[in-house]
Amino acid sequence: MIVNDRIANSTIEDIKEILKKEDKFVITFHVNPDYDAVGSSLSLSYILKKLGKKEVLVVSEERKEVFERIFSFIPTWDSIKGVEELNNIDLSNYVLVVLDSGEKKRIGKTFQKLISQFKTVVNIDHHHDNDMFGDYNLVELEVVGTGEIVYNIAKSLGVEIDKDLAMLIYPAIVGDSGSFRFDSVRPYTHIIASELLKTGIKPSFFTMAMFQNKSLNFIKFEGEVFLNIKACCDSKIVWVVITNEMMKKYGVSDNETEPVVEDIGRIKDCVVYFTIKEKVERGLISVALRSKGNFDVSEVAKKLGGGGHKNASGVTFDLSLGVEEVEKRVLEELKKHL
Repeated sequence: MIVNDRIANSTIEDIKEILKKEDKFVITFHVNPDYDAVGSSLSLSYILKKLGKKEVLVVSEERKEVFERIFSFIPTWDSIKGVEELNNIDLSNYVLVVLDSGEKKRIGKTFQKLISQFKTVVNIDHHHDNDMFGDYNLVELEVVGTGEIVYNIAKSLGVEIDKDLAMLIYPAIVGDSGSFRFDSVRPYTHIIASELLKTGIKPSFFTMAMFQNKSLNFIKFEGEVFLNIKACCDSKIVWVVITNEMMKKYGVSDNETEPVVEDIGRIKDCVVYFTIKEKVERGLISVALRSKGNFDVSEVAKKLGGGGHKNASGVTFDLSLGVEEVEKRVLEELKKHL
């Protein structure tokens, strides 16, 4: 389908041809990155370099210390450049590949401003509400995450799935599958994982690096968060508020708090669970929404101006709105759907 000269539904063959034809690439991903965003981006960079491409840059607006603190177990994490790197190149000679970002606004302010200056924009993603902002848009809804799409691209291009590449793709798939717990996991997901494990990588390495890596201060922080957990509707809705003051008290970064929402989901009776978090540096209040079973939190997120998946979505509000007002709006919408 063509939309304003853009290919709204590209095939893997379309993307393969661009990757084979072009020689200079900038790769980026959504702000507040997760394992899928980082792992799939570094994977694609590895693949392009294997193809002998002249220049491949992975660039992010995220601070370097975030990558060092959370993603440093992923090989080549330190090759990710800051956005100042874009000042040193002629963007019109580069293809921009955006991975794992359902919306143009999620790629960060710098990329939003500069996106029209790139030679071509390729959007590779798996979110059902992707706004098709690329010149080419490979959006596959049935996959567990973008890492799975990148794996398929590697296979399509004939790039060997060796141990080095497996080290990059595996955390992407583990991260977005919730360690293979989510309904998006299919038999093929396990087949990919099996192929990656055949290279000699060890699941225990990723388990320790991704899930058994919390500082003592973080555990104390989470303890305080849990002491102030809130619930309503016979505990069908549970949530916590994470303030900037709390994060400062324990020296915990914004990105480190991402697992909290999954942790409160362990409550037996809850159907919907969420976190409200102050992001003072960005002037935002973010809400991470999760659900169990058939409750579609993406519908709630859409009503509030956000989006995402059926069981995992998010929305942001301006900081000036205040936590109490955000809490009120989210609860009102959730109760309508509940």
